[in-house]
Amino acid sequence: MRGIALYCIVFLIWYLGQCGFVFKNTATVYIDPVLLTEHYGADGNSNRLYPAPFAPEQVQANYVICTHNHSDHLAPNTIRGIAAGNPDTRFIVPAGCVADLQQLGIDDSRIIPINACQTLALPGISLQAVCAAHPVHQTDENGNHTALCFSLQMGGIQLLHPGDTYLTDQLIAELSMLPSPQLFFPPINGSDYFRTKRNCIGNLNPFEAAKLADILDADITIPTHFDMLMGNTADPIAFARTFMEVNPSRKWHIPALGERFLYQK
Repeated sequence: MRGIALYCIVFLIWYLGQCGFVFKNTATVYIDPVLLTEHYGADGNSNRLYPAPFAPEQVQANYVICTHNHSDHLAPNTIRGIAAGNPDTRFIVPAGCVADLQQLGIDDSRIIPINACQTLALPGISLQAVCAAHPVHQTDENGNHTALCFSLQMGGIQLLHPGDTYLTDQLIAELSMLPSPQLFFPPINGSDYFRTKRNCIGNLNPFEAAKLADILDADITIPTHFDMLMGNTADPIAFARTFMEVNPSRKWHIPALGERFLYQK
């Protein structure tokens, strides 16, 4: 329109499977990427249900964030491949996971540790960390956190990626103190008796994820942790149904592997 300047912020998202995403506008950020067969069942066979969309050596990222040190979030061979193929990438991890990266041969100059209740301002992004409950809120013997939720601000867009977590009073209180996210990425695979017997730590269930999105006033909610590993999946359609029952005015999107999703503000 003549005489009127139209301006919008464009934010790009790609889904990598499980809890993995690529975020891009003022920087390129990967979070919890698993780009190889990293996870195996008790029989020694891979329990990954589909191949990765590309190899770790193809990654071009300013930052890679790992929410905690389980192999479907901090994937050792994926991290090695990214580090080898992209020497400028830096790795942001809970302070309690620094040793995990050091054991993979990642130089200390490329590791950015963070604890809960800390804020980092980096070129292109700023982030705040909140202690996740996986399965409880905990620190290591040095008082460093081992599992974190990450609130990221990139070019005017606010994201919230909880990683893996149960829902607790502490988590609700601390997340409620953060800016409301435009984009919220909660895990939805829940928990049950049989997975607990296999020492498979659970997460939010679809109802909890939907209620939390409502509490936090999220603009769009994109579920995670529902499709990659055999024996630890969830039904995203059931999540969508529950989400609409909790608040039909809330927006949601179920991602497809490798899909590019464009968010505009």
